Amino acid sequence: MQFVTATKTTTNYAIIGAGVVLVGAVGYAIVSELFGSNSDTHVFGDALERVRNNERLKDIIGMPIMGHGEPSSSKRRRNRRIHSQVVLDGEGKEHLLMRFYVEGPHNEGTAHLEMVKDQRNKWEYKYLFVDIPGGVRPAERVFVEYNKHAGHPAIEDK
Repeated sequence: MQFVTATKTTTNYAIIGAGVVLVGAVGYAIVSELFGSNSDTHVFGDALERVRNNERLKDIIGMPIMGHGEPSSSKRRRNRRIHSQVVLDGEGKEHLLMRFYVEGPHNEGTAHLEMVKDQRNKWEYKYLFVDIPGGVRPAERVFVEYNKHAGHPAIEDK
């Protein structure tokens, strides 16, 4: 009888322990995605801040500059997915490609960025630009960041 009770108790503790581990793993995944320096959320926030600090874009789009993911038919829908993907180049280096949309009181545009993982496993901007559609003024591409040497170790060390 004691053996059966001990087995049941051990099984219950094992199930509870597995549940705690699972909740911890899910919690870690959520926190690292939202607050990690390599997360899409962090990259989007940094890129949007760089767009907001660009004087040319302040003139064309106006302040405040808002950023969001894919267009939606509903202006009230806040959870719009930011299009991003990670691809490998011929040398096996990771490249992050991202597209998001910016708008202000005067105009709107589409932001595109490419980042390359450096030797320290950190994302480095290769380019960040905003395409402003034509209308009253001609269409324009404004480069916020451009680094043709991104991801090249010989040049990174200098």
